[in-house]
Amino acid sequence: MSDHSLPKTVDPLKYADQNKVLEGEIALELMPRLLEIVLESEAEVKIRLEFDRDEQKLRVLKGQLSADLVLVCERCLEPVNKRVESEFALGIVLTDEQAKNLPGYYEPLLVDPESLELLEVIEEELMLSLPMFAYHDDCELDTSALRNEEVEQSQKDEDKPNPFSVLSELKLKK
Repeated sequence: MSDHSLPKTVDPLKYADQNKVLEGEIALELMPRLLEIVLESEAEVKIRLEFDRDEQKLRVLKGQLSADLVLVCERCLEPVNKRVESEFALGIVLTDEQAKNLPGYYEPLLVDPESLELLEVIEEELMLSLPMFAYHDDCELDTSALRNEEVEQSQKDEDKPNPFSVLSELKLKK
C-alpha cells in the first residue's frame, strides 16, 4: 500500500547539503486533514522531493506530487475523479528573518534544524493544489427545479395586492 522507503522525518539542512532526492508513494489515509475533503481514502500520492542548494547557496526543497482523488462535484454533488498535481519550490529557513529575506520565487519552509515531518509538508502542498471547485466536465446543473420555483414565486407575487395601489388612486383623484 505505502512505500516505506520514504522516511517520516528528515534532517532538512543535512539533506540539502547532501543533495538528497527522495521518491516514493504515501497512502492518502495517512493524511487526516485531506481525508476530511476526499470521498475515498485508498489513493496513493506519488512523491519526488529534491533537497538542494541553489545558486545563492540557499537550502531549498523542490518537489512534485500527484494523486488521483475522489472529490464531491459542486454541481451535482456526486463523486468526481480529479488528478491533483503540484510542483513547488520551498526555501528552507530557520527564522522569520530568513523567511523575509528569501527571493520571491521561494515559499518559506520554517523548520526545526534537526527534524522535518515530510508528511506534513506533503499534505499541505497537496491541499494547496486542490481545485477551488471540483466538478464533472460534462455535468449540467439541474436548473428545472429552480425555474419552477421562480414561476411559482412570480405567480404568488401577482396574486398579492399592490401596496402602492392606494397611492395611484389618490393621484387619479387630483
